[in-house]
Amino acid sequence: MRVYGEELLDKTMTQQEVFTVINHYKFIPLFNNDDAEISKLALQAAYDGGVRVFEFTNRSANALEVFKALVDYRNKNLKDLVLGAGTILNTKDAQAFRDVGSDFIVAPNISVEVGIWCTENNVFWCPGAATLNEILLAQSLGADLVKIFPANFLGGPSYLKALRGPCPDIQVLITGGVEPNEENLKAWFDAGATAVGMGSNLFDKKAMEQKDFSSIQNLCNKITNIISKY
Repeated sequence: MRVYGEELLDKTMTQQEVFTVINHYKFIPLFNNDDAEISKLALQAAYDGGVRVFEFTNRSANALEVFKALVDYRNKNLKDLVLGAGTILNTKDAQAFRDVGSDFIVAPNISVEVGIWCTENNVFWCPGAATLNEILLAQSLGADLVKIFPANFLGGPSYLKALRGPCPDIQVLITGGVEPNEENLKAWFDAGATAVGMGSNLFDKKAMEQKDFSSIQNLCNKITNIISKY
């Protein structure tokens, strides 16, 4: 078991350990690149900017290979970083990414099979949902956190606030259109978000093309400082 903030004792974390860290930092960058070295630089930039939870998405043919390289890099250099796999649609991929060291599993959908597998193996699971019924279904299947996506198209912070009216205890990760500024982040946390995820608004296309990782680090630092208030 890896204890947060201490030396790496094992390569994966339990559901409760992952939730504790996510609930503390409240911010998860979402990233994918088919180049392992570029991915390591992005991971390091985010870490240097204060990030302690990072999601690498399964959206390229060699995503598992790149993810394994990131796990090895994390284990050697960033031992208090929680590193998980996103866009996991089936138990085969969930098992494969867990086997190489994924601390958590994120999906855009609700898969009963993946939910059962994660619960049986003490793996943190965050499936995607859009409606209150879907959120409650995901939680009934054992979801530790439920991803609302795409949040900006579903009605923004006012939609989340409305959902939490009848169900104030729901735990949600907001992704899709979250903006790296105080006004937007404050609105989401005031509405009751547990955490927010950010992809293209964080890893700007131009910055990535120019390999401008210092700007990504600075933006992560700005975001983590804003979120630390909530």
